[in-house]
Amino acid sequence: MQNSAKQECKTLPEQNWSLSTFTEFYERVLGPRLFKPYGELLVREICEDIDPDAPPSSILEVACGTGRITAALYQDLAKPLGLQLVATDLSKIAIEMAKKVLGEELQRDVAFHSDVDMADLPFADNSFDVVVCGFGLMFPPDKVRVAREFKRVLRPGGKIYGTVFQYNELFELALKQSQIHFGTPSAIMGAALSLTDPSAITRAFSLEGLSPGVGEVATSRALPFFLDDLDTREFLFNACILLEEFNQCDAPTRGAYLDTMLQEFHAQVPSRNYQVKAWLLRGQVDQACKDSVAPSPPPDFSELSDFCRLSPAPVGSEADNPLSPQAERLLRPYQTMKRAFLAEHPVYPEAEVEALRKREFRRLDALQITYLDHVGGTIAPDSLLEQDYRVLKNSILGNPHSGSKSSDAAHEKARAEIYRFFRCTQDEYEIIFTPNASGAIRLMAESFPFESGSQVLLTKDNHTSVHGLREYARAKGATVKYIPLDNELRVLESSMQRSLDGLAPGFRHLLAYPAQSNATGTRHDLKWIGLAQERGAMVLCDAAAFVPQSRLDCSVHRPDFVAISFYKIFGHPTGAGCLIARRSALRELTPPSFAGGSVCYYSGPWSPTDRLLHREDGRRFEIGTPNYASFDAIALGFQFVSRLGLEGMGARSAALARWLEARLQELRHDIKCQAPLCRVYGPSAEHKGATVMLNFFDCYNAIFPHALIKRVAESFGIVVRNGCFCNLGAVQQATYTTAGAEHCELDKTEKILDCKAFDDNIVNKGNCGAVRVSFGLGSNFRDAYCFYLFAKCLLNTECARLEDALTGSSVN
Repeated sequence: MQNSAKQECKTLPEQNWSLSTFTEFYERVLGPRLFKPYGELLVREICEDIDPDAPPSSILEVACGTGRITAALYQDLAKPLGLQLVATDLSKIAIEMAKKVLGEELQRDVAFHSDVDMADLPFADNSFDVVVCGFGLMFPPDKVRVAREFKRVLRPGGKIYGTVFQYNELFELALKQSQIHFGTPSAIMGAALSLTDPSAITRAFSLEGLSPGVGEVATSRALPFFLDDLDTREFLFNACILLEEFNQCDAPTRGAYLDTMLQEFHAQVPSRNYQVKAWLLRGQVDQACKDSVAPSPPPDFSELSDFCRLSPAPVGSEADNPLSPQAERLLRPYQTMKRAFLAEHPVYPEAEVEALRKREFRRLDALQITYLDHVGGTIAPDSLLEQDYRVLKNSILGNPHSGSKSSDAAHEKARAEIYRFFRCTQDEYEIIFTPNASGAIRLMAESFPFESGSQVLLTKDNHTSVHGLREYARAKGATVKYIPLDNELRVLESSMQRSLDGLAPGFRHLLAYPAQSNATGTRHDLKWIGLAQERGAMVLCDAAAFVPQSRLDCSVHRPDFVAISFYKIFGHPTGAGCLIARRSALRELTPPSFAGGSVCYYSGPWSPTDRLLHREDGRRFEIGTPNYASFDAIALGFQFVSRLGLEGMGARSAALARWLEARLQELRHDIKCQAPLCRVYGPSAEHKGATVMLNFFDCYNAIFPHALIKRVAESFGIVVRNGCFCNLGAVQQATYTTAGAEHCELDKTEKILDCKAFDDNIVNKGNCGAVRVSFGLGSNFRDAYCFYLFAKCLLNTECARLEDALTGSSVN
């Protein structure tokens, strides 16, 4: 190896972190102390196992990092025995670092490959005799797929050697300190310690037949190491820099945090000798193992398919009409579960729900559609569509700018219903119609008086349109700070409080957050509206996902700005929303341009003076003619919801969501890993709306890509949303399968250069994203039960079999 003498510590709090700086630290500080000794241990184990009469000819190292183990493999095995050595890693940066520090000889004799995922190896079957993985098996989520790939590329008689942490005192202390100071543990430390119980990987080896003949699959080996204060401080910096709050601190604050944590390290480990234990993992491939590939059974969707074809009449009631034996068989479990549901929720108005379904949403059953995307957009009731049609057919609505009295009357009627729904007054609030909630957010953002000294506080859980306002803020010199989420995906209260307390007086600040997450359904505390205003900030409340089933009482909470879309509340009209703004806050906004309807006079070269006269209040934000044909429908929609009862509608939708969530979490595979079928994200039921965000995992505990789940569900008329739901912050934290930073996958591979590549390589493969089920207007128990049946059909099968079934068009 080249000389890697200790360099000057690079832990200055001002340092800009990147994967390159982390990799340099990893190699310089942890490489010689932690990874080199275990690399030498692995080599000794391999050497002891070599049969002189049948020596190996080729070795594959996966997750080679910066090459510390590679060097030991080369010097003690590959070079003296003349073996082929191939070293791979997912990170191109790590491979480049390995080449740099290992020298010309290894660069010449070792085949290095970057962008290599150990769960999808780019090598032919039966290519190697030994596979080595030092401290890399903790990170890939699909352990069985990794074991299967190892088996595929190994020849009969081939062996596997690996190490994972059983205990790492340094990492454990960093994990605890990050939790104490920032309310959330370091994700990269958590991932590194995720196999302290090695059963997940040993079970994967066992399922793939890699255990026979190797004695103990996992044995414990201890190799403590010394780390001085300078290097420990740098380690803490790298462990914490991916935590949003630490990352956004200024240099003095970062330094103070590091000093405090280092003092705690001194108290816990005064000798600076940190204890480390690692599991040494072994596996072996024989011909029987190679031949014993027994796929799981294909999914059987017959029960779901037959149930979906039943007419709603026998499903919706337990009438005395004679039923066929097949219908009786299908209805028996449905009726049993429905009785249990009604017993759990005794106030659920079953008769009222079914009458509403029959009266207003008959088309759902006629078309055999199970609609479960109400957060994306609810279904318009028949009566609203019919009433609006009659209004449009029997009215003459003209351009309001032309003085149309009928359009002006419809405009005022819509405004009156909005004021009533939000319990606010015209004296305090103005209503500005926009194309949707995103249009309302953009209107506010482009007009807000951001300046140098202003601070924008954005919760990590926010719609993309809310995140987008940061571009306007930064362009005007404001700083942007993100409020992180806790492990339940709720706003981290300690961080929010510190951020509000740190707002400098005398500047215009903004807090923007959702009343309800459009991804997880988490309901964030509305108390932050008043607390932020007390500290001099204005507040934008994104209420688009909240108000379809909950009351935002502006006479109580008084946000400065509220953004909504009407189609999310009552389904029609689309292309219409509004910004509800306190008049005192609205006076602080300045439109960045003007358009038809917003001004009455503007000067030009034909004028002796330079003058622009905006119209008053909300009209100065108009951009041309408003969607005046929507005003009557908006008023009618709010009247419909009021007659139905918003609180009651929300309660019964939430009951369906909670029932489904509980039943899904009970489902477990009976074969292979015997793990849960579903993973539901977000807080407990009392902190969520009628939304369930989840992913499905197959019998090997490998994720079913959510895009695949959606396609299969659609084949049975089940409509759900998949992906990131325009909420990358919350969804990435919940679902991303890298070791820490959400952007690591993009930085590691250098393949993600456009949105299509991101969708193809990250989202659609299931590496990020989820399935979202949401209830609303017209939802009934049959909808929840249909999705439950769909989920049951995924039990005891694997992802490949589901893909085969979909490709073969045999799912329905």
